[in-house]
Amino acid sequence: MENEQARNLIVIRDRKTLDLEGITKLDSFDSKEFLLDTTLGYLHVTGSDLELGNMNMEKGIITIKGTIDSVHFMNKGKSTSSKENIFAKLFK
Repeated sequence: MENEQARNLIVIRDRKTLDLEGITKLDSFDSKEFLLDTTLGYLHVTGSDLELGNMNMEKGIITIKGTIDSVHFMNKGKSTSSKENIFAKLFK
């Protein structure tokens, strides 16, 4: 049987709704960006008027609503300096 936590799924509907599976942690978010830890690495979502929709961390599922501009994975194998740069940008 497939481990549900290990599954990663990204569904974008009309750039207005982003459904994600495989989330292990919601690190930070505001109306312009979300930073999430997934089973495949960090995920950086940017846009406008972003808000947290449904969230079920037991199943690793999150919905983000708003205007989605980009979804960017950072590989787990990347150096922490890339991760630190994202955090520095988020917490300016």
